[in-house]
Amino acid sequence: MRIGIVGRPQVGKTTVFNTLAQSNAEIGGYTSRGQINLSTANVPDERLERLAEIVGSQKTTPATIDYVDVAGVTKSDVEQAELDSGMLAELRTVDALAHVVRLFADESVPHVDGSVDAERDIESVSLEFALADLQIVENRLDRLRKQFQNQKLPEQQNEIRLLEACQETLEKGEPLRTLDLSDNEEKLIRGYGFLTQKPLLLVCNISETQLEAVDEIRERFSKYGAEPQTAVIVLAAQLEMELSQLDAADAEIFMAEMGLRESALERFIQTSYKLLGLITFFTTNPTEARAWTLREGQTAVDAAGRIHTDFADAFIRSETLSWVDLVESGSYPEARSKGLLRAEGKTYQVQEGDVLLILANPN
Repeated sequence: MRIGIVGRPQVGKTTVFNTLAQSNAEIGGYTSRGQINLSTANVPDERLERLAEIVGSQKTTPATIDYVDVAGVTKSDVEQAELDSGMLAELRTVDALAHVVRLFADESVPHVDGSVDAERDIESVSLEFALADLQIVENRLDRLRKQFQNQKLPEQQNEIRLLEACQETLEKGEPLRTLDLSDNEEKLIRGYGFLTQKPLLLVCNISETQLEAVDEIRERFSKYGAEPQTAVIVLAAQLEMELSQLDAADAEIFMAEMGLRESALERFIQTSYKLLGLITFFTTNPTEARAWTLREGQTAVDAAGRIHTDFADAFIRSETLSWVDLVESGSYPEARSKGLLRAEGKTYQVQEGDVLLILANPN
C-alpha cells in the first residue's frame, strides 16, 4: 500500500509523515517545491509474533506501507492551476491520499493565508487536484476526438463517453470518486491515476490542548466522511511524533498519561485498511512468519501471486485456518487433528487473519 500525504504548507504534513514512518524528515519553514520525502513503515501486528511463537519461526516480516510526503499546495498553485509535475507524477502512483488539514493555532507557525480555516484549506487543495484531473481529461478527449472523428471504434467510443462523464463531474466541482463505475470502466481509466478518484483520508491535525474536543471535531468534519471513499481521522501530530520516538515501555506510560488508547499509527493504518478494503493474511514456517496485504474479495490464487507469481500459475490448493484457531490449537498437527485445517481451492476468498499454506506444482 502506498499513501500520499498532501495539504497546504505549514499544516503539519511532514510531522504526520515522521509520525507514521518513524522518520526524521526536516520540519518547519516552507518545504522546497521539489522536495519529496519517501519512507516505508512496518505495519504493527501482534498476531504475527504470536504465530511465530507457535511455529517457531526464526524471524518475522510484517506488512509494510509506503508513505510519500510532497510539498504543500500554495494559493498561487490554485490561482494558476499549476502544480509541480514531479509532485503530480508521484501522487498519481499512490493508492490513497491522506490530506492533512490544520486545526491548531500556533503564532510561531503562521498559516500561509494568515488564519486557520480548515474548510477553506480542504476546498483549496480539492480544487487544485480537480483542475489537474480536468486538464488530463480535456487533453485526452481532444486527442481521441481528432484521432477517431471519422471512425466509430467501440473501445474508443466507450473511453470518450466515460471521459465526458468525468469532465462533467469535475466541472460540477465533484471528485471522480463520486462516480459509480463498473469494473470495466474503472480499468479503462485506471492508468490516468486521477487524483480525485483516489480514496481520501482527511487527517485533522490538532494541538495537545484540543484533545478534549476530539468528538466535537470529528462531528464537525463528519460531512466529509459521509462522501464516497472518504474517511476522517483526528490526531495531534506533534504529540504523536514525540510518542513515536519513544521506546515501547516509555510510549505506553506516555499514552496512559495523555489518555491515548492507541497510537496514531495504529489508528491511521486501521482506517486506511478499511478505506481501501484491505485485509491481512499470514504465511508461517520455521524460517519466517510473514504478514501480507490483500484486497477484500480476492482469492487464494491472488494470495499465492502476492507471495510469488509462479505460485499463482502453478496453484493446486491452499491449506487454510484462522490465526485464532492456530494459536488456540498450539500447533499445526493439533489444528489438523481437530479438523480446523481446511483444503481450499482457487475460488476461495481469503478472510481477514487467515493463515495459508500454498501448495503448487514444482514445475
